[in-house]
Amino acid sequence: MSEVIIVKKSGEKEPFDSSKLKESLLKAHATALVANDIVRKIEGEMYDGMTTDEIYKKAFEILEDNEKKSAIKYSIRRSIFELGPSGFPFEKFIAELFEAKGYSSTTGLILEGRCVEHEVDVMAHDKNDLFLCEVKFHNDSNIKTDTKDALYIKSRFDDLSEGIFSIDGEDRKMTRGILITNTKFTDTAKKYVSCVGTFDLIGWEYPKKGNLYDIIEETGLHPITSIPQLSKHEKKELLDRGIVNCKDLKMHRAKLKEIGVEDDRIEDIIKSVDVICG
Repeated sequence: MSEVIIVKKSGEKEPFDSSKLKESLLKAHATALVANDIVRKIEGEMYDGMTTDEIYKKAFEILEDNEKKSAIKYSIRRSIFELGPSGFPFEKFIAELFEAKGYSSTTGLILEGRCVEHEVDVMAHDKNDLFLCEVKFHNDSNIKTDTKDALYIKSRFDDLSEGIFSIDGEDRKMTRGILITNTKFTDTAKKYVSCVGTFDLIGWEYPKKGNLYDIIEETGLHPITSIPQLSKHEKKELLDRGIVNCKDLKMHRAKLKEIGVEDDRIEDIIKSVDVICG
């Protein structure tokens, strides 16, 4: 097809690249047959000025009709953005991801450093590992966590690295720090952190292995915002009640009743949870 210019969420314009669309569909575990069919159908409806949101919605609708579980995986990044606009639900989700990996975690701590106190988003530990996480949530996929964030976090981790923390009655020291974001890092931020070597970075697709998407896939833990049967208002009500991930919702299904969801819809929502986290 001839070159078509599309409009990104930021307003930036670029040529439509069907290979990127296909790659994102395959990454969501869509079959090659379905991915090719979606690309072909969207190419047939393309026009100059089409937005990436329109492309996503069309692709999601077709994928949902063919492979529901793949459609959920395809929508996972947007589901993470729906945890905003504040960063707290995302922090809680990160803590729950680490718990699903076998760690114990705590959010919103005030810890004493060598020089001053610091608010720590997430602390997680197991028998051998104790790490502190700074969590940077962005509402826009085009916003990157940059070098100034990395410099700031390094100074905080440095001040806390000499501290002694009481964990289950045992005095322990921090083994590492992690800076986590739901978007990307600038190249200079990655270069800086690689140079100083005192803490790790986890972004949506960084590093190549062990990134945020990989951890979600590994744990099977998805945010409640990925449940298509829930309205925007219902998602907010559940988040306000501390229900962030799908498995928690299944364990606390009475919360659905609390926010006014009728019994027949509750059953449909729980079935969707089984598909998403099954």
